[in-house]
Amino acid sequence: EPLSVATGAHTFDVQFHPSEPLIAASTIEGTVELHRYNFDKRTSELGRSISCHKDSCRTVSFLTANSLASAAADAIAAVSDAETGKRTWRAKMKAPGNALLAVDARRFAVGDDDGGVRLFDVRQKKAVVRYAENEDFISDLALGSDKHSLCATSGDGTLAVYDLRKAGTPGLVAMSDFQEDEYLSVDVVRAGSKVVCGSQSGPLAIFSWGDFGDLKDRVKHPASVDALIKIDEDAVLTGSADGRVRVVTVYHKEHGSCVLGTVAEHGDLPVERLALSPCGELFASASHGQPAVRLWSLEPSRQLLAGEPLA
Repeated sequence: EPLSVATGAHTFDVQFHPSEPLIAASTIEGTVELHRYNFDKRTSELGRSISCHKDSCRTVSFLTANSLASAAADAIAAVSDAETGKRTWRAKMKAPGNALLAVDARRFAVGDDDGGVRLFDVRQKKAVVRYAENEDFISDLALGSDKHSLCATSGDGTLAVYDLRKAGTPGLVAMSDFQEDEYLSVDVVRAGSKVVCGSQSGPLAIFSWGDFGDLKDRVKHPASVDALIKIDEDAVLTGSADGRVRVVTVYHKEHGSCVLGTVAEHGDLPVERLALSPCGELFASASHGQPAVRLWSLEPSRQLLAGEPLA
């Protein structure tokens, strides 16, 4: 049974605190809600609601234990203190923020609705690096194993890879050929050697690191992959428009590359986001309607990967 967490409004994103049993949920009202949970008892309580933005807060991430980065439809990127709720830093963007990735304790990347990508450093007032290579919204971001290569998926049907050490066009390391599909999610697996992209039409696209022109493999998938998280070097969880979360293997030594099974059913509405707990034992799903967030044990996923049938 999942732990269900009701939020005050429609929720776009959910992330786990790096060390405490706490989740951050970003809402359409511009707030980030911090809920403390006890998974064993299946209980949770709202600890604090932080007003981060005037418009819907689409994405949130912990930079440190008490520092939250967020981006919103108001085209503002912000950092707030999770303890006091005060905003400690802000920057204006050219377009509404849609995807956010913490790079380290002081830096984070934001992808926007127009295909722009910015790297912010909380020690600087403006973006330290800017890219404008994509034609459509940035749907998701992931970091390569070298910690300076940023993978960005876009509604224009491409996977772009940027070197965060270089600004502008010189920073574009590679861009895949345009696909007849929107890429909605991305993660890096197989010890940094493969990039997995989730698509609007369903199949997962697999690229080999360093050879981003064309995808190397496709994994059949029954519904759009709106959200994607790595749970092992050869396995990911997918969140889909049908409200289901599935385990998918990527070059697994026993299962190959395939959908192993469904491990969670959030509801009938799309799963907007998935997050993995720091301990690696739980995952969270965020969806439309209430309860907007559900926390699940990863045990059923581990059972499927070990070749054991689910009870």
